[in-house]
Amino acid sequence: MVRAPHSAAAPGSEGSALGLEERQLLQRILASPRFAHAHLLKRVLEYVCERSADPEAPPPKEHEIAIEAMGRPESFDPRTDPIVRVTMAGVRGRLLAYFANEGREEPLRLTIPKGRYRAVFTEAVREASGEPATAVTSALSRFWAPYLRRQTPVVIAYTEPLFFRDARGRYVRDLYVNEPAAAEELSRWLRPSAAAALSPCYHYLSAGEVHCLLSLSRMFHELGIPVETRNSRLASWGELHLVNLVLLGSPRTNLFLRSLQPEHGFVVTERSVEDRRRKARRRIAFEGKRYRDGELPRRTEYAVITRRPSPAPGNAVTMIAANHGRAIEGAGHLLTLEDRVQELLERLGASEGRPLPEEFQLLMKVDTIDLDDEVVHVECVAHHVAGG
Repeated sequence: MVRAPHSAAAPGSEGSALGLEERQLLQRILASPRFAHAHLLKRVLEYVCERSADPEAPPPKEHEIAIEAMGRPESFDPRTDPIVRVTMAGVRGRLLAYFANEGREEPLRLTIPKGRYRAVFTEAVREASGEPATAVTSALSRFWAPYLRRQTPVVIAYTEPLFFRDARGRYVRDLYVNEPAAAEELSRWLRPSAAAALSPCYHYLSAGEVHCLLSLSRMFHELGIPVETRNSRLASWGELHLVNLVLLGSPRTNLFLRSLQPEHGFVVTERSVEDRRRKARRRIAFEGKRYRDGELPRRTEYAVITRRPSPAPGNAVTMIAANHGRAIEGAGHLLTLEDRVQELLERLGASEGRPLPEEFQLLMKVDTIDLDDEVVHVECVAHHVAGG
């Protein structure tokens, strides 16, 4: 039997057993970019906090967290399914990042010490320092500097994948069929009569790509920069070359990404990311893979972040390209986090006031878990600077 996930009392609600300050802190953490779109991690953190409100009560066990917070069946076995341990590692990492960055002025600290699943709230210990505080958005402002000039509009262009619909309302999607006139190609695995009745439609978007768009929009809003969104299928070069552009999607389905990908560097192909850097001794393909960690489904995908000049002088293009929406989500969300962007600046040799290269690429590895492919870890595994 599968149970619905436990719904802990909303932070700040009368049903919560947490104190007022603890509830307010938890609410700020859950609303922060660190936990944006990380719905599973949010549920687990909230559940553990509520279960920890009574200091005399024992902390929840792994089996309880899986069933009550994650909706796992009663037959869940932590010996073969590590989802609770993997999720808690993600929660702990994001809590550390929150308090090291946007939450560093919080009066309380929230930790979940290793060894047991109990939330601990403590007063923050402030170290005296004569150094002035560094602006929270310093690394973000440097990375996104071309986009912060208010005289040039900022546009995020997303991709709308092609589906085919039959007369009975059933939808078909083939990742490698992206032209409306190609319905007959599907006949190799559909009945000819069904294939003949298929009509093209654009009714759905990638959830990962939408989450990426929302994360970037939120960041630009916090930086005080208005953002417009465009459907790349309906956009034209005539309008996009006049703006600072962020392109999301796959070159399979996005003409602009396909046209602007560099010939040498990291290239997103139909099935992988190829390393075509001139200095590479041989061409290496980074392919996504799905595997199981015991009973836990896991996936590794790759995304490429590319910054290059726009065809119009003075403007910039940033492309976040991958063959899986969650890879786009993970890479894009990382670009909204101060500490992670600082790491990228250092990798690109742009730390300590050095200028950011005008043209570069970052190869990102994105790990997800469970059937929902929730992003749990993102890291830059290689980079390429044009002319470097």
